[in-house]
Amino acid sequence: MKLSTILRSSSLSSLSYRLPTKERKDGAELRGRLQRLGVFPQSGHEHFNGCVVVPITDSTGAVVEIYGRKLDWDPRTGQPAHLYLPGAHRGVWNSEGLSGGEVIICESLIDALSFWCAGYRNVTATYGTAGFTDDHRAAFSRHKVCRVLIAYDHDDAGDGAAQKPAVELMAAGAECLRVLFPWGGGRQRRRCRRRRPGS
Repeated sequence: MKLSTILRSSSLSSLSYRLPTKERKDGAELRGRLQRLGVFPQSGHEHFNGCVVVPITDSTGAVVEIYGRKLDWDPRTGQPAHLYLPGAHRGVWNSEGLSGGEVIICESLIDALSFWCAGYRNVTATYGTAGFTDDHRAAFSRHKVCRVLIAYDHDDAGDGAAQKPAVELMAAGAECLRVLFPWGGGRQRRRCRRRRPGS
């Protein structure tokens, strides 16, 4: 069973129920790989349990990062709503969407997915407000992105963070515009109500 298939199929149920048991050779091998990746930490508990899971690939199509968004997130618990694999962030979600020259960039993948569902295919996401990485820089350069719509949340953190990639991208020759949502929110909270994508 391919790792990318397991990750895509496990978004709404526990991954541990979809794997062969650890007593089987293939189950032990696969669980070992997932533990080395950080999907199953040393505690044995699934890192992305209760999350919608989205794989993120590199320029060759290999899964190099995993994003998880808690479905039942409660800010009072102190637990993060957005989860990733341990270590440095790698890859760019929907890098093929950068090829048209204009791109919408969101601060979280769940926000970018909201744009995608509304019919905007030229969308990607950073890894939070400080997550514009070297992989993003390389992909924007490779696809010759010339216009960037920065759709970070309209709050203190998002407004401050939106300036960082804008300054960098404008220095590289791209036009940058800020998408302003009503104060205190972002794209995911203000889902498009369009009836037909692209209209």
